[in-house]
Amino acid sequence: MSVAAWPLSRVLPHIPLGAVADSLMMYRFNVDQYLQMIDAGILPEDGSYELLNGVILKKDNGTLGDDDMGHKPPHALVVTLLSVLIARINGPNRHLRIQLPVVLSNGDAPEPDGSIVRGTPRDYSDRLPTAGDTFCVIEVAHSSLERDKGEKMPAYAAAGIPQYVLINLRNNSIELHSRPDKLTGEYESKEIHELGDFISINLGDGETLDLPAAELLP
Repeated sequence: MSVAAWPLSRVLPHIPLGAVADSLMMYRFNVDQYLQMIDAGILPEDGSYELLNGVILKKDNGTLGDDDMGHKPPHALVVTLLSVLIARINGPNRHLRIQLPVVLSNGDAPEPDGSIVRGTPRDYSDRLPTAGDTFCVIEVAHSSLERDKGEKMPAYAAAGIPQYVLINLRNNSIELHSRPDKLTGEYESKEIHELGDFISINLGDGETLDLPAAELLP
């Protein structure tokens, strides 16, 4: 198994990826190097990897307890439910992207399950969206919960992403994180919603999409 494919968040779920990379004396990549490896065919162009804290990781779309990190039915269902929202979100000033990269920093280009970014898809014909283009990121988490909370949430907050929506499949809830503090890498506001609640998704420019939590829960 290559270093890039190590499921580090499962083996060492409570140790930051940066510390793991340093302790193993692993080479840390930047976004340009990561994209060059995709262009050169060293990494597949199928969205199965992402760059976090300079470490290239195989994306985890599985269910806790499974060895296979491919898409599992609960995760696949919720990503499909997210894609149904495209018609209600897309417009001349914003659009919803599904499992595509957002550049947060020189060493971070995660691929959230959903991201709401400024402008139209054609605005990104020659570049990737950055944190400054992004109003909201959405992650669907089961086996990836530790990575999504321990690595991605601080990265999203430090980059200033206004809202982080975490769909927690372990307890069937939706966490809404907002008011990012770039210095601490933390969100100052946290709401937890369950079936029967309504949630508000940040669409940017003071607009929100209000919908039942049940629309995004299995």
